[in-house]
Amino acid sequence: MTQERPQRANERRKAVILGASGFIGVNLARALAERGFDLVCFARHASEHWPAESTIILGDLAAPPSQLLAAMEGSIVFHLASSARPTAATDMAVAEIEANLVSIVGLLEATKGVDCRWVFSSSGGTVYGQTDAAQISEEHANVPISSYGTVKLAIERYYSLYRVLHGVDSVIARISNPFGPHQSAAKGQGLIAALFDRIASRTPVNIWGDGENVRDYIYIDDVTGALILLGLGGRAGEIYNIGSGVGTSVIELVRKISAVLRVPAELAYVPARGVDVRRNVLDIRKIERELGWRPAHTLDEGVALTYRWRQSHSPTVRVRDSGQRLA
Repeated sequence: MTQERPQRANERRKAVILGASGFIGVNLARALAERGFDLVCFARHASEHWPAESTIILGDLAAPPSQLLAAMEGSIVFHLASSARPTAATDMAVAEIEANLVSIVGLLEATKGVDCRWVFSSSGGTVYGQTDAAQISEEHANVPISSYGTVKLAIERYYSLYRVLHGVDSVIARISNPFGPHQSAAKGQGLIAALFDRIASRTPVNIWGDGENVRDYIYIDDVTGALILLGLGGRAGEIYNIGSGVGTSVIELVRKISAVLRVPAELAYVPARGVDVRRNVLDIRKIERELGWRPAHTLDEGVALTYRWRQSHSPTVRVRDSGQRLA
């Protein structure tokens, strides 16, 4: 009996998104549907923004339903699920490990014989830690200064381990700071969303330190395009940075959003915190060299598109202060 040849990544037209109800997940689902993929959206709760033609499976990664395991066969599996945010606190570290690390290792063990390709959405900032580098390449040292970054790095290591021991096909995407449509400040999903809400409602913006911390911001359509490219053509076992390659300080970002809204920003300076790295800008030459990818949108273009989307979807912005970190 001849064994059927496993699919090559670029032949796969099925996709499963783990954590499909989040900001990246919703946008990735729409991008995959537009490209004609047979799509499965998996999350704890359904999203009204998922494409109508997608198959919905609800559940918890800690106890994955049999339908999910079956759907993974022959698919590109985008692992976006995460139940934590970067913070200086460690009081929830055990729960974070259980919810994110333990659950995915259990799923890897349960599916190590399944023919699928994994694309893991890691962190392009927190796994690297403090550095003075103008741009951070994938070979840079990993010295996370938060539990969030430590767990992301541990998950990366387990993907590598399962590749060595069981031949699991995986690619790691280290994403910088994505922003754009469907991002929610109330859910702590990003600084740009929070700034839009705060400035539009004339609520003071907390600036931690001097506001000169530099980050790499990338529009969500560029992120989803890169993830799909990695799913189809990224080299197995490799790590790829996904970012803009351009640094922007918090103060610069405040000015840009204030200008788009035509509302002056009220700033409230508070002491800096050790968990915030001073500079984080990703070197994206590897994914450009291997897959021809570069972001199609500048920060200004992305901010303008985000503003238009917010105008059409939320003409009146009401802000509920969740106590999240803003800048």
